[in-house]
Amino acid sequence: MKKLFIIVLITMLLSACLPQGVRVPQSELQPLLERKSGLIAYIGADGNLYVSDQGGGKKKQITKDAFFGKTQNDPYLYYRAPTWSKDSSKLAFASESFDGKVISRDLLVANVEKGSPTKVFKNQSEVPIYLYWSPDNKNLSFISTVLNGQNIVLQSVPAAGGKGTILDVGAPYYWSWAPNGRTLIAHSGGGSNASVPDHLTFIQVQDSEVTEDGLPTLPASFQAPAWSPDGHHITLTRTLEGKKEIIITDSAGAYQKTLGTFTLNTAFVWSPDSTKLAYIDGTQAMTAGVLGKLNIVDIAKADNKIIGDDVIGLFWSPNSEKVAYYRIVPDSSSSSSDPSSQQFALELNVLDMKSGESRKLYTISPTRQFMNILPYFDQYAQSSTIWSPDSNNLLICFVDGQGNPGIAIASASGNLQPRLLADGYLAFWSWK
Repeated sequence: MKKLFIIVLITMLLSACLPQGVRVPQSELQPLLERKSGLIAYIGADGNLYVSDQGGGKKKQITKDAFFGKTQNDPYLYYRAPTWSKDSSKLAFASESFDGKVISRDLLVANVEKGSPTKVFKNQSEVPIYLYWSPDNKNLSFISTVLNGQNIVLQSVPAAGGKGTILDVGAPYYWSWAPNGRTLIAHSGGGSNASVPDHLTFIQVQDSEVTEDGLPTLPASFQAPAWSPDGHHITLTRTLEGKKEIIITDSAGAYQKTLGTFTLNTAFVWSPDSTKLAYIDGTQAMTAGVLGKLNIVDIAKADNKIIGDDVIGLFWSPNSEKVAYYRIVPDSSSSSSDPSSQQFALELNVLDMKSGESRKLYTISPTRQFMNILPYFDQYAQSSTIWSPDSNNLLICFVDGQGNPGIAIASASGNLQPRLLADGYLAFWSWK
């Protein structure tokens, strides 16, 4: 997976003011009366990691020592990349600190009930950029960049701490865990500076033993492969007779069915019930990520429906009945008549799978931390969620008109105004 570049489009998004605004509710009783579902982990405006329910109750401060320097040369310590284990009992996250001489980057795991974090990885020469729990909750896999090299390293460390295992090396790098937690499929290589061509590999992990088996499929332009939640299928791409196809295979990588074709590149996510696939047909060239038409495919029927244009990211609801997706739209509050200076914003929509109708909810300016993950939504959707476990609410990470970062709870129905949860940069809901 590529290092998280801030592309021109993202820069334009972050410079936009908040078009419609995100306001706190009129009633202070609303958070008390809401039915609570799961927990939310978020990075606060002070750089520390917090956990609370959607009403702001049951609040726990997981870290308390973050601080920011006044200049680039001052010492600092902050936390990032909160990632829930699949059983929602543990929370992994990264830290970066500078003591005036040396930059250190660590990975930590906290038991949410006990709260005290355990350091599971420490390094000064590598930068962890993405975390992904194994489905059995026993290990934390992650990729890191090597400061003086072009490669990305895939590693796994025990959740309780201990010796880590290097699983693979490549750039860019994406992967998907099988539900059994012992096998993953990786897509790597083919980048502008890569030493190896674009390829697909099965990696078997048994304790510290690692075996690899390459797939003969020649992948077309895409990012993360995706194992279906039920473990029966894998979604990949291939190039066949000049066409770029999205295909599904069995769990051994044998071709089963073509679901559709795409233009430039693509990214996709399975529905949690494994019956549908949402994908973006990339129609515009991007430095990172995919921008284009949102499609929904019924796996059994191979029935493809185009939902909307200019989509940059999507997330399925846990009950598979809704899809939240973000579109790039012009900032209507911009007064400039010069097309070259046009600013953009993110429009959040929710598709109801039963009715087939989409509802535009809010237009926001996102925090930089959220905008950094959106180009890689297909990978992040396998490790994190912005949906509440009951599929009723969404998390919004926004910047207000004064440049202040905030995290809001938004009803997926759009019937209620978003409610501010906390000042902060990035948030994810627990799986349960």
